[in-house]
Amino acid sequence: MNIEELERECFHIDDLNSPALHLPKIIIAKIKNMNKSPDLFPHKLDIEKNKIYFSLMNESLYKKSFFILSPGEGPGHLQGNLLFSTNLDSFYSYFRQKGYENKSAIIYNHGFCCSTLLTRLLEIEFKIISLKEPPLLNTLTHHLESNEENLILKEMVFNITNRTYRSSQKALWKPSQYAFDLIGHTEKLNIPSIYLYSPLREFIASCMKDKRHQWIAERANYNKIINYLDIKEEVDLSKTYILATLYWCFLAKKYIYYNSHSSNTLAVNTNNFLTEKSILKKIGSHLLLKKNMRLFKNKKIKLLLNNYAKTDDYEFNAQKRNLQLSKIIESNKKDITYSENLANKILGIEMNNFKFDNEII
Repeated sequence: MNIEELERECFHIDDLNSPALHLPKIIIAKIKNMNKSPDLFPHKLDIEKNKIYFSLMNESLYKKSFFILSPGEGPGHLQGNLLFSTNLDSFYSYFRQKGYENKSAIIYNHGFCCSTLLTRLLEIEFKIISLKEPPLLNTLTHHLESNEENLILKEMVFNITNRTYRSSQKALWKPSQYAFDLIGHTEKLNIPSIYLYSPLREFIASCMKDKRHQWIAERANYNKIINYLDIKEEVDLSKTYILATLYWCFLAKKYIYYNSHSSNTLAVNTNNFLTEKSILKKIGSHLLLKKNMRLFKNKKIKLLLNNYAKTDDYEFNAQKRNLQLSKIIESNKKDITYSENLANKILGIEMNNFKFDNEII
């Protein structure tokens, strides 16, 4: 059986310690080196079925996979070849390591704040392997919401997301927005992080674009958020601007709490990293990233900033973004004003020219 035949149908390995002899030698070699190399990428974790699924990747495919959360045909999806699954029990015993070797950094965010663009810029400037919305972090987040903490599962997820190709390279995690719930766990591991955010009115406008009202409506349990934020007044959960305000304040309050206890996680305003030339270096310094010595690095960064692309076929520059958001904000002045006043009450911080303490600017 060759790799092309394996790609046509995802196969199952019962025991990673004794892979079937009929597998290609290259796959057996990849399995034996899996606890060090990222070549075998875990693209799906099914806790209920006790399975974990792997794809064959390389550094080039990681860069092309803008959203490795899910496999797909078009640009931006997971680009690796789907290969095999194995039992979680086998995987635990094979992959479990002693302790956590801190080779990672994290970009937390609330969504619609150019976090994918920032990740791509950091790929140019620094020696990283970037994981854009790694699915195991999302699965772990959901699992911990309704289950007791599983230390073995958590250790396994953090360790396998921590692999890089070279000792000088770091794994940059850019998880989905709701994975910010993991901050309490990553803080205990002292993983350097940033919290990328847009000003409240821009986030509300972003949530009002196109069909994004459904996105924000499904983003969280808003009754739990209301309790967390200790809101006493009635709020209309049918309004997109209300949901966006509650979600923005929920993550802001979490960030403020953790930032007051350590300096591992610092905030970055989207508008600053889009306009300040030196901020990439400051972000990299905080995340303990090592610089790339590539030719034409500044030219590539300038090109990406002037022609903002989530994927290589998606053109959307900062000027277009600002124009779109400004129009939405102007058309919804009354709702925006109400939202900012509500946020003032919730956080006790004036939203006009808002910034967090200890921001990277």
